[in-house]
Amino acid sequence: MTTRRQPPEEGASEKPGRRLFRIVSRDQPVRHLTRVRLEGAEPLPFLAGQFARVGFEGLTPRDLSIASTPGDRVLEFHIRDLPRHGPSLFERIGAGTHATVEGPFGRGYLREDHTGPMLLVAGGSGIAPVKSIAETALAMGMKQPLHLYYGVRDESELYLGPHFLELTRAHANFKFVPVLSHSESTRARRGMVGEAVAVDFTALQGFKAYVFGPPPMVRATLQALRARGLAAQDIHADEPAD
Repeated sequence: MTTRRQPPEEGASEKPGRRLFRIVSRDQPVRHLTRVRLEGAEPLPFLAGQFARVGFEGLTPRDLSIASTPGDRVLEFHIRDLPRHGPSLFERIGAGTHATVEGPFGRGYLREDHTGPMLLVAGGSGIAPVKSIAETALAMGMKQPLHLYYGVRDESELYLGPHFLELTRAHANFKFVPVLSHSESTRARRGMVGEAVAVDFTALQGFKAYVFGPPPMVRATLQALRARGLAAQDIHADEPAD
């Protein structure tokens, strides 16, 4: 279930709260990435696409995009490992331990009053906020075309592929396009995700775009979107650490 929440006014300061959560599950859907679910006494108010500052016991807090939908009691995060920080996060935290969650932060949230088509572009763990935005928009009954482009290295990193394919079967207005940058497959779309968007769309007037992922991918994609006529006010992107 999604909860409609009044977005902050543009330029207004945010007043994030800090809450204590408990780790209820964790897994490694792909190498170098840990998926964590946290449960608290009450939901964290946030908008789809925002992120939080999460501090696991004994570890430096990190800015992490929220993959769950607003109103969920459980917060889901997809966390890329940082090799310079030693063992993987999966090895350093366990179910039942606690984490502090501060937030929400970020301006890359879903604009719920938009009625035109939407373009979601994600690279790597940037799929977390895109997952939240897509699921929230569909649960709200938004009927406009919703295109999700997901860029990863190869098939092994498409851990959410089956989930998004199921959404395409359930919602006629939802389209999922995986793009693989380092794959030898002859069946998959190959290349860089921003380039794939530029090939598929010659004009983007009337769209809203949400872009999340590694900074080089975000910059390249934003350049492609602007070249296709998308106005700055219709591009929404945050660049938290993960």
